[in-house]
Amino acid sequence: MDKKKCTEDWLYQLGQILFYIGLVLELLIVIVDKSAYINPWEGQLFRITFLLFLGKICLTRYSFREWLWMLFFLIIAGTCYLFSGRDEAVRLVVFCASFKNVDLRKSLQLAFFVTLSGCLLLVLLALTGIFGQMYIVDAGDRGIRYTFGLGHPNAFFCMFWVLVTLGIYLYWRKMKLWMYGLLLAAGLILFLPTDSRTGVLILVFTLAFSLILTYGRKARDSKWLYIAGILLFFACVGLSIWIACYEPYEGPFYPYDRFFTGRITSMNTLEGGGGILSNWRLFSRPENIKYFDMGYVRLFYWYGIIPGALYVLLYAMLMWQCYKKKNYMGFMMVFSFALYTMLEAHFISVYLGRNYALFLLGAYWSDMLCFRKPPAEGMQDIQEEYWWQGWHFLGRKETSGEPGC
Repeated sequence: MDKKKCTEDWLYQLGQILFYIGLVLELLIVIVDKSAYINPWEGQLFRITFLLFLGKICLTRYSFREWLWMLFFLIIAGTCYLFSGRDEAVRLVVFCASFKNVDLRKSLQLAFFVTLSGCLLLVLLALTGIFGQMYIVDAGDRGIRYTFGLGHPNAFFCMFWVLVTLGIYLYWRKMKLWMYGLLLAAGLILFLPTDSRTGVLILVFTLAFSLILTYGRKARDSKWLYIAGILLFFACVGLSIWIACYEPYEGPFYPYDRFFTGRITSMNTLEGGGGILSNWRLFSRPENIKYFDMGYVRLFYWYGIIPGALYVLLYAMLMWQCYKKKNYMGFMMVFSFALYTMLEAHFISVYLGRNYALFLLGAYWSDMLCFRKPPAEGMQDIQEEYWWQGWHFLGRKETSGEPGC
Protein backbone atom coordinates (compact mmCIF):
# COMPACT_ATOMS: atom_id res chain seq x y z
CA MET A 1 0.00 0.00 0.00
CA ASP A 2 2.87 2.40 0.79
CA LYS A 3 4.40 1.77 -2.62
CA LYS A 4 1.04 2.32 -4.30
CA LYS A 5 0.49 5.57 -2.41
CA CYS A 6 4.01 6.75 -3.28
CA THR A 7 3.35 6.05 -6.97
CA GLU A 8 0.04 7.91 -6.88
CA ASP A 9 1.66 10.89 -5.14
CA TRP A 10 4.35 10.96 -7.81
CA LEU A 11 1.77 10.82 -10.61
CA TYR A 12 -0.24 13.59 -8.92
CA GLN A 13 2.78 15.88 -8.59
CA LEU A 14 3.85 15.25 -12.19
CA GLY A 15 0.33 16.00 -13.39
CA GLN A 16 0.28 19.28 -11.45
CA ILE A 17 3.64 20.28 -12.96
CA LEU A 18 2.41 19.58 -16.49
CA PHE A 19 -0.79 21.55 -15.86
CA TYR A 20 0.91 24.68 -14.54
CA ILE A 21 3.55 24.66 -17.27
CA GLY A 22 0.74 24.48 -19.82
CA LEU A 23 -1.21 27.24 -18.08
CA VAL A 24 1.75 29.62 -17.90
CA LEU A 25 2.46 28.98 -21.58
CA GLU A 26 -1.18 29.71 -22.50
CA LEU A 27 -1.03 32.97 -20.54
CA LEU A 28 2.22 34.03 -22.19
CA ILE A 29 0.69 33.35 -25.61
CA VAL A 30 -2.11 35.77 -24.68
CA ILE A 31 0.39 38.46 -23.71
CA VAL A 32 2.36 38.05 -26.93
CA ASP A 33 -0.87 38.25 -28.94
CA LYS A 34 -1.68 41.61 -27.32
CA SER A 35 1.71 42.98 -28.31
CA ALA A 36 2.87 44.21 -31.72
CA TYR A 37 4.92 41.05 -32.20
CA ILE A 38 3.67 38.51 -34.74
CA ASN A 39 4.21 35.10 -33.17
CA PRO A 40 5.30 32.65 -35.91
CA TRP A 41 5.25 29.69 -33.50
CA GLU A 42 1.76 30.21 -32.11
CA GLY A 43 0.30 27.05 -33.67
CA GLN A 44 3.18 24.91 -32.41
CA LEU A 45 2.88 26.40 -28.92
CA PHE A 46 -0.82 25.58 -28.86
CA ARG A 47 0.04 21.97 -29.71
CA ILE A 48 2.50 21.91 -26.81
CA THR A 49 -0.07 23.25 -24.33
CA PHE A 50 -2.59 20.72 -25.63
CA LEU A 51 -0.14 17.88 -24.99
CA LEU A 52 0.68 19.23 -21.52
CA PHE A 53 -3.00 19.37 -20.51
CA LEU A 54 -3.60 15.97 -22.10
CA GLY A 55 -0.67 14.63 -20.05
CA LYS A 56 -2.33 16.03 -16.92
CA ILE A 57 -5.53 14.12 -17.81
CA CYS A 58 -3.58 10.91 -18.37
CA LEU A 59 -2.06 11.23 -14.89
CA THR A 60 -5.40 11.88 -13.17
CA ARG A 61 -8.03 9.47 -11.91
CA TYR A 62 -11.60 10.05 -13.11
CA SER A 63 -14.87 8.28 -12.45
CA PHE A 64 -16.60 6.20 -15.11
CA ARG A 65 -19.16 8.92 -15.81
CA GLU A 66 -16.44 11.56 -16.04
CA TRP A 67 -14.60 9.51 -18.65
CA LEU A 68 -17.87 9.12 -20.58
CA TRP A 69 -18.57 12.86 -20.49
CA MET A 70 -15.05 13.59 -21.68
CA LEU A 71 -15.52 11.14 -24.55
CA PHE A 72 -18.86 12.74 -25.48
CA PHE A 73 -17.46 16.27 -25.62
CA LEU A 74 -14.33 15.15 -27.44
CA ILE A 75 -16.54 13.54 -30.11
CA ILE A 76 -18.49 16.80 -30.50
CA ALA A 77 -15.29 18.90 -30.55
CA GLY A 78 -13.57 16.44 -32.88
CA THR A 79 -16.50 16.58 -35.29
CA CYS A 80 -16.30 20.37 -35.18
CA TYR A 81 -12.59 20.13 -36.03
CA LEU A 82 -13.23 17.76 -38.96
CA PHE A 83 -15.88 20.05 -40.46
CA SER A 84 -14.38 23.47 -39.72
CA GLY A 85 -10.65 22.83 -39.38
CA ARG A 86 -10.62 24.71 -36.04
CA ASP A 87 -8.86 22.75 -33.30
CA GLU A 88 -9.57 25.07 -30.35
CA ALA A 89 -12.80 23.25 -29.54
CA VAL A 90 -10.75 20.09 -28.83
CA ARG A 91 -8.23 22.14 -26.89
CA LEU A 92 -11.02 23.68 -24.81
CA VAL A 93 -12.40 20.27 -23.80
CA VAL A 94 -8.95 19.02 -22.79
CA PHE A 95 -8.16 22.30 -20.99
CA CYS A 96 -11.33 22.15 -18.87
CA ALA A 97 -11.04 18.43 -18.16
CA SER A 98 -7.46 18.87 -16.93
CA PHE A 99 -8.67 21.03 -14.01
CA LYS A 100 -9.54 17.91 -12.00
CA ASN A 101 -7.75 18.16 -8.60
CA VAL A 102 -6.33 21.59 -9.46
CA ASP A 103 -6.64 24.46 -6.97
CA LEU A 104 -8.99 26.91 -8.73
CA ARG A 105 -7.96 29.93 -6.69
CA LYS A 106 -4.26 29.20 -7.16
CA SER A 107 -4.67 28.90 -10.94
CA LEU A 108 -6.65 32.16 -11.14
CA GLN A 109 -4.10 33.96 -8.98
CA LEU A 110 -1.40 32.76 -11.35
CA ALA A 111 -3.44 34.00 -14.32
CA PHE A 112 -3.95 37.37 -12.60
CA PHE A 113 -0.30 38.05 -11.80
CA VAL A 114 1.14 36.71 -15.07
CA THR A 115 -1.37 38.69 -17.16
CA LEU A 116 -0.98 41.86 -15.08
CA SER A 117 2.81 41.66 -15.26
CA GLY A 118 2.73 41.04 -19.01
CA CYS A 119 0.37 43.96 -19.69
CA LEU A 120 2.40 46.34 -17.51
CA LEU A 121 5.54 45.29 -19.39
CA LEU A 122 3.90 46.04 -22.75
CA VAL A 123 2.75 49.45 -21.49
CA LEU A 124 6.27 50.23 -20.21
CA LEU A 125 7.87 49.19 -23.51
CA ALA A 126 5.47 51.40 -25.45
CA LEU A 127 5.92 54.38 -23.10
CA THR A 128 9.71 54.20 -23.45
CA GLY A 129 9.50 53.80 -27.21
CA ILE A 130 11.31 50.46 -27.14
CA PHE A 131 8.51 48.35 -28.64
CA GLY A 132 4.89 48.81 -29.63
CA GLN A 133 2.68 51.76 -30.55
CA MET A 134 1.26 54.23 -28.08
CA TYR A 135 -1.69 55.25 -30.26
CA ILE A 136 -3.53 54.73 -33.52
CA VAL A 137 -5.46 57.08 -35.77
CA ASP A 138 -9.02 55.77 -35.79
CA ALA A 139 -10.50 55.12 -39.22
CA GLY A 140 -13.78 56.64 -38.04
CA ASP A 141 -14.38 60.07 -36.56
CA ARG A 142 -12.66 59.59 -33.20
CA GLY A 143 -9.17 60.70 -34.21
CA ILE A 144 -6.19 59.64 -32.12
CA ARG A 145 -6.89 56.82 -29.67
CA TYR A 146 -4.26 55.46 -27.33
CA THR A 147 -3.39 51.76 -27.27
CA PHE A 148 -0.53 51.86 -24.70
CA GLY A 149 1.26 49.05 -26.52
CA LEU A 150 -1.65 46.58 -26.62
CA GLY A 151 -2.49 46.94 -30.31
CA HIS A 152 -5.91 48.59 -30.08
CA PRO A 153 -7.65 50.95 -27.62
CA ASN A 154 -10.51 48.51 -27.09
CA ALA A 155 -8.04 45.68 -26.44
CA PHE A 156 -6.22 47.78 -23.84
CA PHE A 157 -9.39 48.76 -22.00
CA CYS A 158 -10.72 45.21 -22.23
CA MET A 159 -7.61 43.85 -20.54
CA PHE A 160 -7.90 46.54 -17.86
CA TRP A 161 -11.52 45.56 -17.20
CA VAL A 162 -10.77 41.83 -17.25
CA LEU A 163 -7.98 42.25 -14.70
CA VAL A 164 -10.22 44.42 -12.50
CA THR A 165 -12.92 41.75 -12.67
CA LEU A 166 -10.52 38.93 -11.80
CA GLY A 167 -8.96 41.02 -9.04
CA ILE A 168 -12.39 41.58 -7.46
CA TYR A 169 -13.13 37.86 -7.74
CA LEU A 170 -9.93 37.00 -5.89
CA TYR A 171 -9.83 39.72 -3.23
CA TRP A 172 -13.37 41.07 -2.79
CA ARG A 173 -13.52 40.08 0.88
CA LYS A 174 -10.52 42.33 1.60
CA MET A 175 -11.63 45.27 -0.55
CA LYS A 176 -12.92 48.53 0.92
CA LEU A 177 -15.48 50.82 -0.62
CA TRP A 178 -12.85 53.41 -1.55
CA MET A 179 -11.04 50.78 -3.60
CA TYR A 180 -14.07 50.43 -5.87
CA GLY A 181 -14.10 54.21 -6.23
CA LEU A 182 -10.42 54.19 -7.13
CA LEU A 183 -10.98 51.53 -9.80
CA LEU A 184 -13.88 53.53 -11.23
CA ALA A 185 -11.77 56.69 -11.32
CA ALA A 186 -8.95 54.82 -13.05
CA GLY A 187 -11.40 53.47 -15.63
CA LEU A 188 -12.85 56.92 -16.35
CA ILE A 189 -9.36 58.41 -16.69
CA LEU A 190 -8.32 55.62 -19.11
CA PHE A 191 -11.52 56.15 -21.09
CA LEU A 192 -10.39 59.64 -22.09
CA PRO A 193 -7.37 58.54 -24.22
CA THR A 194 -8.86 55.22 -25.38
CA ASP A 195 -12.48 56.28 -26.05
CA SER A 196 -13.56 52.67 -25.46
CA ARG A 197 -17.29 53.12 -24.88
CA THR A 198 -18.28 49.49 -24.53
CA GLY A 199 -15.36 48.91 -22.19
CA VAL A 200 -16.22 51.72 -19.78
CA LEU A 201 -19.89 50.71 -19.70
CA ILE A 202 -19.11 47.09 -18.77
CA LEU A 203 -16.57 48.30 -16.20
CA VAL A 204 -19.20 50.48 -14.49
CA PHE A 205 -21.64 47.55 -14.53
CA THR A 206 -19.06 45.14 -13.07
CA LEU A 207 -18.16 47.51 -10.24
CA ALA A 208 -21.81 48.25 -9.43
CA PHE A 209 -22.82 44.59 -9.52
CA SER A 210 -19.86 43.65 -7.34
CA LEU A 211 -20.95 46.22 -4.75
CA ILE A 212 -24.48 44.80 -4.78
CA LEU A 213 -23.17 41.29 -4.16
CA THR A 214 -20.67 42.47 -1.54
CA TYR A 215 -23.04 44.53 0.60
CA GLY A 216 -26.39 42.99 -0.34
CA ARG A 217 -26.40 39.72 1.59
CA LYS A 218 -30.02 38.92 0.74
CA ALA A 219 -29.48 39.71 -2.94
CA ARG A 220 -26.43 37.49 -3.34
CA ASP A 221 -28.17 34.54 -1.65
CA SER A 222 -31.39 34.89 -3.66
CA LYS A 223 -31.78 32.26 -6.36
CA TRP A 224 -33.94 34.70 -8.35
CA LEU A 225 -30.93 36.91 -9.00
CA TYR A 226 -29.12 33.98 -10.61
CA ILE A 227 -32.23 32.93 -12.55
CA ALA A 228 -32.56 36.49 -13.84
CA GLY A 229 -28.90 36.45 -14.87
CA ILE A 230 -29.34 33.19 -16.77
CA LEU A 231 -32.47 34.50 -18.52
CA LEU A 232 -30.68 37.71 -19.48
CA PHE A 233 -27.81 35.62 -20.83
CA PHE A 234 -30.25 33.60 -22.96
CA ALA A 235 -31.80 36.89 -24.12
CA CYS A 236 -28.38 38.13 -25.30
CA VAL A 237 -27.83 34.91 -27.24
CA GLY A 238 -31.34 35.05 -28.70
CA LEU A 239 -30.95 38.69 -29.72
CA SER A 240 -27.65 37.85 -31.40
CA ILE A 241 -29.32 35.07 -33.38
CA TRP A 242 -32.15 37.42 -34.36
CA ILE A 243 -29.67 40.05 -35.55
CA ALA A 244 -27.88 37.43 -37.66
CA CYS A 245 -31.10 36.63 -39.51
CA TYR A 246 -30.95 39.79 -41.62
CA GLU A 247 -28.88 40.83 -44.58
CA PRO A 248 -26.82 44.05 -44.37
CA TYR A 249 -28.82 47.28 -44.13
CA GLU A 250 -32.06 45.35 -43.66
CA GLY A 251 -34.20 44.28 -40.75
CA PRO A 252 -35.41 46.05 -37.61
CA PHE A 253 -31.95 46.49 -36.07
CA TYR A 254 -30.16 48.49 -38.73
CA PRO A 255 -31.62 51.90 -37.70
CA TYR A 256 -30.22 51.29 -34.21
CA ASP A 257 -26.83 49.99 -35.33
CA ARG A 258 -25.20 53.16 -34.06
CA PHE A 259 -25.98 51.98 -30.52
CA PHE A 260 -23.97 48.85 -31.34
CA THR A 261 -21.21 51.17 -32.68
CA GLY A 262 -21.61 49.74 -36.18
CA ARG A 263 -21.04 46.13 -35.17
CA ILE A 264 -24.03 44.77 -37.11
CA THR A 265 -23.10 46.26 -40.47
CA SER A 266 -19.39 45.56 -39.95
CA MET A 267 -20.30 41.92 -39.37
CA ASN A 268 -22.73 41.43 -42.24
CA THR A 269 -20.97 43.48 -44.91
CA LEU A 270 -17.95 41.18 -44.92
CA GLU A 271 -17.21 39.25 -48.10
CA GLY A 272 -19.66 36.36 -48.43
CA GLY A 273 -22.08 37.82 -45.91
CA GLY A 274 -19.94 37.35 -42.81
CA GLY A 275 -21.86 36.04 -39.83
CA ILE A 276 -25.38 36.07 -41.29
CA LEU A 277 -27.52 33.08 -40.38
CA SER A 278 -27.42 31.58 -43.87
CA ASN A 279 -23.69 30.95 -43.36
CA TRP A 280 -24.17 28.92 -40.18
CA ARG A 281 -23.78 25.13 -40.27
CA LEU A 282 -24.30 22.37 -37.72
CA PHE A 283 -20.53 22.00 -37.29
CA SER A 284 -19.39 25.06 -39.26
CA ARG A 285 -17.17 24.83 -42.36
CA PRO A 286 -13.63 25.83 -43.44
CA GLU A 287 -14.92 29.01 -45.15
CA ASN A 288 -16.20 30.47 -41.86
CA ILE A 289 -13.02 32.26 -40.83
CA LYS A 290 -14.04 35.94 -40.84
CA TYR A 291 -13.39 38.07 -37.74
CA PHE A 292 -16.04 40.40 -36.31
CA ASP A 293 -17.10 41.69 -32.91
CA MET A 294 -20.50 40.09 -32.16
CA GLY A 295 -19.37 37.30 -29.84
CA TYR A 296 -22.31 34.90 -29.88
CA VAL A 297 -22.70 35.22 -33.64
CA ARG A 298 -19.00 34.37 -33.98
CA LEU A 299 -19.50 31.38 -31.66
CA PHE A 300 -22.11 29.78 -33.93
CA TYR A 301 -20.46 30.97 -37.15
CA TRP A 302 -16.97 29.66 -36.29
CA TYR A 303 -17.83 26.41 -34.49
CA GLY A 304 -21.32 25.45 -35.63
CA ILE A 305 -24.83 25.38 -34.23
CA ILE A 306 -24.43 22.17 -32.18
CA PRO A 307 -21.12 23.08 -30.46
CA GLY A 308 -22.39 26.63 -29.94
CA ALA A 309 -25.63 25.42 -28.35
CA LEU A 310 -23.69 23.11 -26.01
CA TYR A 311 -21.41 25.99 -25.02
CA VAL A 312 -24.43 28.18 -24.21
CA LEU A 313 -26.06 25.40 -22.18
CA LEU A 314 -22.89 24.70 -20.19
CA TYR A 315 -22.40 28.42 -19.57
CA ALA A 316 -25.91 28.71 -18.15
CA MET A 317 -25.28 25.65 -15.97
CA LEU A 318 -22.05 27.27 -14.77
CA MET A 319 -23.95 30.37 -13.67
CA TRP A 320 -26.35 28.18 -11.69
CA GLN A 321 -23.43 26.23 -10.23
CA CYS A 322 -22.05 29.51 -8.87
CA TYR A 323 -25.33 29.84 -6.95
CA LYS A 324 -25.09 26.30 -5.60
CA LYS A 325 -21.45 26.83 -4.59
CA LYS A 326 -22.20 30.29 -3.16
CA ASN A 327 -19.45 31.61 -5.41
CA TYR A 328 -20.88 35.11 -5.55
CA MET A 329 -18.04 36.80 -7.37
CA GLY A 330 -17.72 33.82 -9.67
CA PHE A 331 -21.26 34.60 -10.79
CA MET A 332 -20.36 38.29 -11.15
CA MET A 333 -17.41 37.42 -13.38
CA VAL A 334 -19.23 34.85 -15.51
CA PHE A 335 -22.30 37.07 -15.89
CA SER A 336 -20.22 40.14 -16.82
CA PHE A 337 -18.37 38.10 -19.44
CA ALA A 338 -21.73 36.87 -20.78
CA LEU A 339 -23.03 40.42 -21.31
CA TYR A 340 -19.78 41.63 -22.85
CA THR A 341 -19.67 38.73 -25.32
CA MET A 342 -22.80 39.90 -27.08
CA LEU A 343 -20.95 42.95 -28.43
CA GLU A 344 -17.32 41.84 -28.24
CA ALA A 345 -15.73 38.49 -29.13
CA HIS A 346 -12.79 38.72 -26.71
CA PHE A 347 -13.79 35.42 -25.04
CA ILE A 348 -14.67 33.59 -28.28
CA SER A 349 -11.17 33.06 -29.58
CA VAL A 350 -8.30 30.62 -29.92
CA TYR A 351 -6.77 32.00 -26.70
CA LEU A 352 -8.10 29.92 -23.82
CA GLY A 353 -5.95 31.68 -21.25
CA ARG A 354 -7.90 34.94 -21.44
CA ASN A 355 -11.34 33.44 -20.70
CA TYR A 356 -11.39 32.96 -16.93
CA ALA A 357 -14.91 31.53 -17.09
CA LEU A 358 -13.28 28.41 -18.53
CA PHE A 359 -11.28 28.05 -15.31
CA LEU A 360 -14.54 27.88 -13.35
CA LEU A 361 -16.04 25.52 -15.92
CA GLY A 362 -13.02 23.27 -15.52
CA ALA A 363 -13.38 23.27 -11.74
CA TYR A 364 -17.14 22.64 -11.73
CA TRP A 365 -17.91 20.53 -14.81
CA SER A 366 -17.95 17.22 -12.94
CA ASP A 367 -20.38 18.45 -10.29
CA MET A 368 -22.50 20.12 -12.97
CA LEU A 369 -22.82 17.10 -15.24
CA CYS A 370 -22.61 14.20 -12.81
CA PHE A 371 -24.61 15.65 -9.90
CA ARG A 372 -21.91 14.56 -7.49
CA LYS A 373 -22.90 14.10 -3.87
CA PRO A 374 -20.85 12.88 -0.91
CA PRO A 375 -21.21 9.13 -0.29
CA ALA A 376 -23.54 8.08 2.50
CA GLU A 377 -21.96 7.19 5.83
CA GLY A 378 -20.46 3.73 5.80
CA MET A 379 -20.55 3.51 2.02
CA GLN A 380 -17.62 3.44 -0.39
CA ASP A 381 -16.37 6.47 -2.25
CA ILE A 382 -17.16 6.90 -5.91
CA GLN A 383 -14.76 4.78 -7.93
CA GLU A 384 -12.09 6.65 -9.88
CA GLU A 385 -9.42 5.12 -12.09
CA TYR A 386 -6.59 6.13 -14.40
CA TRP A 387 -7.18 5.62 -18.12
CA TRP A 388 -5.02 2.49 -18.18
CA GLN A 389 -7.07 1.00 -15.33
CA GLY A 390 -10.43 1.39 -17.06
CA TRP A 391 -11.06 -2.33 -16.92
CA HIS A 392 -11.44 -1.98 -13.13
CA PHE A 393 -14.84 -0.37 -13.71
CA LEU A 394 -16.11 -3.73 -14.97
CA GLY A 395 -15.43 -5.48 -11.71
CA ARG A 396 -16.96 -3.15 -9.14
CA LYS A 397 -20.46 -1.86 -8.57
CA GLU A 398 -21.28 1.56 -7.12
CA THR A 399 -22.24 1.11 -3.48
CA SER A 400 -22.35 4.69 -2.25
CA GLY A 401 -26.14 4.79 -2.42
CA GLU A 402 -25.94 8.30 -3.85
CA PRO A 403 -26.12 9.53 -7.42
CA GLY A 404 -22.71 10.64 -8.53
CA CYS A 405 -19.88 10.10 -10.93
